[in-house]
Amino acid sequence: MIHCGWLTAIMSEAEATNQAIEPYITGDIDTNDYVEATYDNEKINNIGVNIEFDEDDVNDERILGKVFDTPDDAYTFYNDYSFLHGFGIRKDDTIKNSKTNEPFRKIYVCNKEGFKRMDKDASSENEIKRRRDVRTGCQAKLRITRQEDGKWLVGLFNDTHNHDLTMTPTKVIKHRSHSNFHRSIEGKSLMVQFGQAGLKPSQIKKAVNTMKTSNVADVTSKQCADVLSEHRKQHRGKEFYGLIKHFQDKTLVDSDQYFVVDLSDDGYPRNIFWADGRARDAYTKFRDVVVFDVTYMTNKFKMVFAPFTGVNHHGQSILFGGALLENEKEEIFEWLFEHFLKCRFGKYPKAIITDQDKVMDNAIKKVFPNTRHRFCSWHI
Repeated sequence: MIHCGWLTAIMSEAEATNQAIEPYITGDIDTNDYVEATYDNEKINNIGVNIEFDEDDVNDERILGKVFDTPDDAYTFYNDYSFLHGFGIRKDDTIKNSKTNEPFRKIYVCNKEGFKRMDKDASSENEIKRRRDVRTGCQAKLRITRQEDGKWLVGLFNDTHNHDLTMTPTKVIKHRSHSNFHRSIEGKSLMVQFGQAGLKPSQIKKAVNTMKTSNVADVTSKQCADVLSEHRKQHRGKEFYGLIKHFQDKTLVDSDQYFVVDLSDDGYPRNIFWADGRARDAYTKFRDVVVFDVTYMTNKFKMVFAPFTGVNHHGQSILFGGALLENEKEEIFEWLFEHFLKCRFGKYPKAIITDQDKVMDNAIKKVFPNTRHRFCSWHI
């Protein structure tokens, strides 16, 4: 059961946030000011705390010129500020260096910035079905720029709003950027339990929003999907290592078994391919036609199960190997086909049957250039 204590904690946190932000506020905000700062301004203390300005400089707030260690710190600060002042925010543009492709400028805007895009070809009937447009073209924003020392400077701050602000605490938390229930331990646990029960994100959203208190902002389907995705990622490693241990133990009794694991940059297992001795032996005898099917996705981690199958001289289906894949991108298929070929001592299949997929077709042409590729009629 979900209790109202969460809201109390939020309000206590808001009071602490107010105390943290208060030193940067010198008086009432003049919403007509739209100002910029540069990093080399000698009047700016680049430490980012207790920033000093001349009275002739920015007199609405000392947010302009503040320095953060990371973009996340800047977002959190601006989101806390928006909570106290009755609006929500969202991430807008990220501008990257054309040479290094690294981000050097980020912009956070009021959630009422801009206007919802309308399809040029959209009919009036379709427009009626669109969600209510709450954007008003608000210009309030905070822009940070990466400096040579790696820190991020608030170089532009505009607090001009063209809409009413939400000053009621029970209403301001309904802005999406302040909707933190899906980040709470209780919220995540509830979503994961529903996910393990087989509910889809849209169904989880309805269930959670029915159970929680009315003072807590509704969760969205995307928030539910993100929580489930992160949970699967965190637990996938444990399951994979158990699977690896299984194959290692099996190798002790089957020296011809082959298995390989592909790891991500942060060490998480992404893909795995295996073939036992019996499957490898069957391939040497019946490699005339190989069927590769990636239409299975029944495991709890939403990974693609991709078996390689064939037919023996009795007309029976036989397994040449199997794989669990993170996704169906071309580089993933290339990785899989290369290890399939290595497992078969470089012996190409004479023909391979797959579904009609351009990405897979490209990978087959690269790795199996001498193999005849055909599409399964079921998928055409």
